[in-house]
Amino acid sequence: MKYSSSICIIQTPYKLEVENGKVFKSDNLSIVFGDHNKILKQIHYYNITSYQFIDLSKNSIMDLLKYDSLNCRVEYGAIIRENVTLEKDCVVLMGAIINTGTIIKEKTMIDMNAVIGSNAIIGRSCHIGAGSVIAGTMEPISKENVEIGDNVLIGANSVILEGIKIGNNSIIGAGSIVTKNVPDNVVAYGNPARIKRMVKSIDHNVINEELRK
Repeated sequence: MKYSSSICIIQTPYKLEVENGKVFKSDNLSIVFGDHNKILKQIHYYNITSYQFIDLSKNSIMDLLKYDSLNCRVEYGAIIRENVTLEKDCVVLMGAIINTGTIIKEKTMIDMNAVIGSNAIIGRSCHIGAGSVIAGTMEPISKENVEIGDNVLIGANSVILEGIKIGNNSIIGAGSIVTKNVPDNVVAYGNPARIKRMVKSIDHNVINEELRK
């Protein structure tokens, strides 16, 4: 167990000091960022009775990814754990969740409410549709991670099971459950997903470059 991350609003004249935390003070009001228990220790020390906690996490074993050095777009409400790689011009939309160890290559979009499990590898210029789930390797434990090639479209609300490989330029139809590997340049859909045909030019399996800027 690592820590519980909290914000606490405290009414007090005292100047608080919280180990590994940050305190912003104005007159009789302080806003404190830090570990819940360390903030609480200061509250008890000064016998403070007027305070309000906003708990961001409890007993978290991992930090969230820091965005300051990223050259991509992450929208409000996305949750991305540490040790995730987001390459140039990626887009992660609101509500998406990306677990640790995942690699998302340049110009790929993770749409709203998609869930990307640990250690997945997603290629360049892909679109992972809204509500899709890509299985991870942590629990249940899987020896092989999901690998998705370049220029792949995963339709909304699809599920990609653990260890699945999807080839370059392929399309997975909305609502599909992919239980077997998918080769390059095919359209597959259904439950379980089956290959229906080769990709055609009319499928327009191309990304919108304007959305990546």
